[in-house]
Amino acid sequence: MSIPTQKPPASSEMDDDDLIQIRPGDILKFMQRSLRAVLVFAVLGVLAGIYYAFSKPDDYKSEVTVMPEASAGSSPGMSNLGSLAGLAGLNVDNTASDVIRPDLYPDVLQSIPFALQLLNQPVYSKNYKTVLPLQTYLKRQSRETAFQRLIGNTDPTTTEPKSAPVNLLDPKNYSKALQISPEQEGLATMLTSRITTTYERRTGIVTIEAIMADPVVAATVARLSLEYLTNYITSYRTQKVRNQERFLIQQVEQARRRYQAAEYELESYRDRNRSLYSGLARISEQRLQAEFLLAQNVYNDLSRQLEQAKIRVQEETPVFKMLEPPRVPLRANGPRRTLIIFAALAAGVVAGLGWTLMRTVWGRIRRQA
Repeated sequence: MSIPTQKPPASSEMDDDDLIQIRPGDILKFMQRSLRAVLVFAVLGVLAGIYYAFSKPDDYKSEVTVMPEASAGSSPGMSNLGSLAGLAGLNVDNTASDVIRPDLYPDVLQSIPFALQLLNQPVYSKNYKTVLPLQTYLKRQSRETAFQRLIGNTDPTTTEPKSAPVNLLDPKNYSKALQISPEQEGLATMLTSRITTTYERRTGIVTIEAIMADPVVAATVARLSLEYLTNYITSYRTQKVRNQERFLIQQVEQARRRYQAAEYELESYRDRNRSLYSGLARISEQRLQAEFLLAQNVYNDLSRQLEQAKIRVQEETPVFKMLEPPRVPLRANGPRRTLIIFAALAAGVVAGLGWTLMRTVWGRIRRQA
């Protein structure tokens, strides 16, 4: 009986020649070979980091902290419950429907109408020593080159280039929509990126931060942002009552004219018929007197409602208690030049090691070829 021969199993392991073994000595030799490249790239990285860090303008941060008025429509029990739920990240505020939630305030200060209104506001620049619109300041500051910032070229007499004609998609505004130019859109995006609004749900404090390359401009932008937010919330809260107030003013004026006309008609009739005692004359006088009393009552009622509407306007006007007013910063907030230089140094070291590694791999490939 013949025994079949067994074939040797295929080896699943790699040959010793195909294995790449890395010994500590190889790492040391690699570091020694890459020392020159690391030094060269590190020096280049540091120089590039120094140029980049000092070419960026200083950033100044100004902030204002306010505490908005709590909603009057919530009961004390619900207020306490809302405070406890706020610690758990829940929102059970029992606010009225005509009150904007404070967590929506950041959206108000990120809108295009806010940016467009702020861009037209005049600001004083410490760097340019002049008063100019905010959009002109942003244009001039964005056109400055790194070399101009390094040498401090802030000539206030620099003329502004003429703006290119704006080609709107809907020149006659048939759509009745807001239209802005690409330049305005870019400036609005630049402005809103420099304004940050935060709302602390637990304490109810709203903080507005403005970061600009000029300390005076930063403080001015923070103040203007707070004024816009205050006016926006006030207009939203009191719009319905103010509309009612304007309506009542018109109605009171009409009622006053009607009241005066009825009073004049009644007294004129009495003067003309002073000596008459007929029944027809008494009926006419009673009719005129009834019209006069009706006009008087309507006028008095509308006048009373108008006064109540004026009082409601004051009651509905929200109160923003300022905790920290906007201040002109004395020290720059950024950029962190030391961190930038160290990051550039680390990038140079990594680039030097990578350069040496690529040269080593490429040389080995060429020798094997």
